[in-house]
Amino acid sequence: MRLRGLHAAPIVLGLALVSTGTKAAAPLPPQPAGVAWPTQSWPVAAPAPDVDQAALDRAADELFRPIGRGGLPDTRALLLVQGGRVVSERYASGFGPESRFRSWSMAKSVTQCLTGILVREGRLELDAPAPVPAWQRGGDPRAAIRLRDILNMTTGLDNADGGDDADSRVAQLFFGDDAKNTLAGAERDELAYEPGTHWAYSTATSQLLAGIVGRAIGGGRAGMRDFAERELAAPLGLRSLVLEFDAAETMLGGVYVWASARDWARLGLLYLRDGRWDGRRILPEGWVEFTRTPAPAKNNGAYGAHFWLNAEPGPEQWQAFGPGLETFQMGGNGGQYVVVVPDRDLLVVRLGEMHVATWAELNAGVAALIRAFPARGQTPP
Repeated sequence: MRLRGLHAAPIVLGLALVSTGTKAAAPLPPQPAGVAWPTQSWPVAAPAPDVDQAALDRAADELFRPIGRGGLPDTRALLLVQGGRVVSERYASGFGPESRFRSWSMAKSVTQCLTGILVREGRLELDAPAPVPAWQRGGDPRAAIRLRDILNMTTGLDNADGGDDADSRVAQLFFGDDAKNTLAGAERDELAYEPGTHWAYSTATSQLLAGIVGRAIGGGRAGMRDFAERELAAPLGLRSLVLEFDAAETMLGGVYVWASARDWARLGLLYLRDGRWDGRRILPEGWVEFTRTPAPAKNNGAYGAHFWLNAEPGPEQWQAFGPGLETFQMGGNGGQYVVVVPDRDLLVVRLGEMHVATWAELNAGVAALIRAFPARGQTPP
């Protein structure tokens, strides 16, 4: 196969990131002194005096206003955390703090998190060839794909998401002939671009990552669940986390993870606190900077390492919350969001559906929520 876009990718060693020429990201704030980590329960407080409470209330009301199927609002859960404390929490009728919510593509970020733990333990390496046995046969050009390329969605594989019909790659993978063994299906995709040179959003790529994580851990479904419980859920106090698997026992790491709004917020707080939790390093040094640095491909501006960025988008991307807000976020179909806002020490968790609201309306509502909290050293307009 003749590959498109044959040009050298930037060389990046370890977790030291090559400058992309963009301005320095806002520093990741520490847990404030005297604020307990929410391992057992979330500290709760009123919004700080400098928060525009009226604007916050209006934005929250707007998010709950669209009413869809069954008379329920599209937004089912809204949780705001600032300074390590829950400052606002609201649920639709029939939902509450114990309700589990489906991730859709936020699962990609959970799979990234498990990958980071394995990198910290020395069991995976970012710049080594991706450990996919099917690609290691002599002469297979996919052997050049690194773990970094998979995390950045720059594999070069012909596996991009797109289209809503039964022939889309996602539909084939999860509802077609590949559904019983999603990893085997994802491993068959061929190269279209040189690895590391072209960005393409791909759920199949996340299934490759889930397979790599599963092989590194071993033990199939039970091994993955035990590892996630021991290394992630127990340290953070995630009591509602549920991972799903296909019939071949590969985690459905691109689409299906369940957790409560409070546990999704705990996952967000791990990234806001630079991968540390109550004195313990969960993610390796530099992992969160890697997470929120744009992948080095010419057609990318708004994607890091299995997280979206609110940055200048590439030609097939979007800037969800508009210019002037620096965020990185988990995102999923139906408007699932865990938005990390370092310069406001803020997390926004929005979960639910999109039966009535559009992406533009939802994103405008989330942006309004964020703007109600002034950046450090600023006052609200």
